[in-house]
Amino acid sequence: MRGCVAALLVALLPVVAVAQQPARPRVVAVKSANLAPYASVIAGFAAEARAEVQEVMLDESAGAAARLFKKLAAQKPALVLALGPLAANAARRSLGEDVPVLFAMVPYYEKYGLDGANVTGISLTSDMGPELEALKAMSPKVKRVGILHDPRFSSGTVTQARAAAASKGMSILPLELEAGGRAEKALDGAVGKVDALLMVADKTVGNAAVVKALIAFATVHRVPLAALTSSQVKEGATLALSPGPTAIGQQAGRLANRIIHEKVNPGALAVVQPEGLDLSLNLTAVRKLDPSSDAVLELLRLAARRDFAVKVYE
Repeated sequence: MRGCVAALLVALLPVVAVAQQPARPRVVAVKSANLAPYASVIAGFAAEARAEVQEVMLDESAGAAARLFKKLAAQKPALVLALGPLAANAARRSLGEDVPVLFAMVPYYEKYGLDGANVTGISLTSDMGPELEALKAMSPKVKRVGILHDPRFSSGTVTQARAAAASKGMSILPLELEAGGRAEKALDGAVGKVDALLMVADKTVGNAAVVKALIAFATVHRVPLAALTSSQVKEGATLALSPGPTAIGQQAGRLANRIIHEKVNPGALAVVQPEGLDLSLNLTAVRKLDPSSDAVLELLRLAARRDFAVKVYE
């Protein structure tokens, strides 16, 4: 009889232990829109974060967003993951300092003033170090890199790029383009003076006409162009290094663990650069630069060393 009772107690122990486990903290992931990349971010986040994740999509109206965040402020979740500009802005304005905010997938985040005692995030841009490394991997002869930019938006980015280039024995040639200016005219000043071109996330430079002009210049003058997105690589740019949404989500999950479980103040954490990057490569564009070179092989070796996911286009 005693043996039966003992066996029953042993069998019940796991049930009791599970029952005594504390509830996992709740994170609310607020999406600015119903976009596939946001879903990938949340999937990556859920894989890393030690928390229960609830998804919410914002209505496009500012009033509805304010009401949602007022409700969240009252509920006090452990953290709000704000995806996209609308969600990030509304979270910063509407949540009190008691609710930590972690933003991601916000282009040009600097212009939104996303700072506060309870706010941190992951940017969509790097210091240009990986892009410069990729250009150098293609050809050690790449020394002078031109950057077409609008100083009103990208002077800080150019400064960062200069520092990154100097550490690699390279230099940056800034090519200024103001709103309404012709990209072709600005690029004329780069003829014979650059070994490669590097695109930056700049509102003036980021439109379709300027991207087309950059691709045309790179093709005619046979210099590699490091673009921003895989779609630009499809159009004819040589390569691009862009953040992978799932990797951004995983990185956000690790940051959330620090904030929630290690009690790190979000305001004390600087906005960080994305860790996981996707390398997009246009084989045709690379071959046109130098059919006899091992540029593709060297880029694949770089991707293997840096654990970049690779997308190849013809």
